[in-house]
Amino acid sequence: MNSKDLRTPCFILDATELRKLYRGFRDALKAHFAASEVAYSVKTNSNPALLRVLLEEGAAAEVVSDTEYDLACAMGFGHIVFNGPVKGKEHFLKALAAGHTVNIDSKRELQWLEELPAGTEAHVGLRVNVGLAEDETFSRFGFDAPELAHAIGQIHHIPGARLAGLHLHRTSKTRSLEVYRAIAAKACEILETYHLSPEYIDIGGGYFGDMPGKPTFEDYAATLAEGLKDYPGARIIVEPGNALCAGSFSFLSSVLDVKEVQGETIVVCDGSRNDIDPFFRKTDYFKQFPTVKPGTPTVPSQTVVGSTCLENDRLFHLENGPRLQVGDRIAFLNTGAYTMALSPLFIRYFPRVYVLEDGQYRLASEEWRAQDYLNAYGL
Repeated sequence: MNSKDLRTPCFILDATELRKLYRGFRDALKAHFAASEVAYSVKTNSNPALLRVLLEEGAAAEVVSDTEYDLACAMGFGHIVFNGPVKGKEHFLKALAAGHTVNIDSKRELQWLEELPAGTEAHVGLRVNVGLAEDETFSRFGFDAPELAHAIGQIHHIPGARLAGLHLHRTSKTRSLEVYRAIAAKACEILETYHLSPEYIDIGGGYFGDMPGKPTFEDYAATLAEGLKDYPGARIIVEPGNALCAGSFSFLSSVLDVKEVQGETIVVCDGSRNDIDPFFRKTDYFKQFPTVKPGTPTVPSQTVVGSTCLENDRLFHLENGPRLQVGDRIAFLNTGAYTMALSPLFIRYFPRVYVLEDGQYRLASEEWRAQDYLNAYGL
């Protein structure tokens, strides 16, 4: 199958690009740490085709719910990092028994540790509340002092329990190296204060992918290595999501109609903002017009809109661009992160997904139709 055979609207996973990004981060960590692990953030995009590629590459899975844990198990991931404040007790205990990495983020999880049967060993981590100077707000996740001190003491007094690591994920606006210097410094401060010998230090996610002018995987790895040099025996875990899947996906849409409204050219597509901007925050995208021929006349102004019945389903405004016509295609690039996972079942259900590898396309999943929707309700 070639690109002309693709039926729109559709997402396209570039498996070669995904493998390149994963290997780039993995190898950067290996160059600086004796032990490291890339645990993909499943919440960012849980599409099975993507998960299958990462599984083949040897990635671990980072999950934040019982449902995601079950998905990672069903896909066959050998190691799972289980985070988040809403773990269920059954899955919490199941993950510990299976030897997965479990980072505690709630007081009730500490209580579950207290209830472990005699003779049970449980190596757990603690999610630390990390403050950032760049951010005026506080994070709602993790244990802050003095609750952190109490949690560490509580784990130390539970027979069979061991505090094996720290989890320090912190969402940032800049994704800068300074953020990771601060995270490393916070880790060292806690480890020194409480005289801890960690099996692992989980840095979390929030990295740039392969973007010109932005920190590289090597930059992040080198920054962390410098900040954590006093703990060479600790396994370093990173949890990239956006950095791996954003640039691995594109979204292809076709022009359905072109009309004039009060002097403005309106270009109607078969995709929508629900597909590529479910938060409705963006005003433009990395985009290409693969079917527009050289020499196509330009027009001063065109408003490209989506397929839904929402007035604000307006994708972008094109100034002095090629005149778009019915049948033309628009490729929206870098659309893999927090798009498919958040796309609602509104008016039109999930679009097709294709995988591109070795120059060939294959259909990974067909678009959802009415019967697929009914099947989800057992009808």
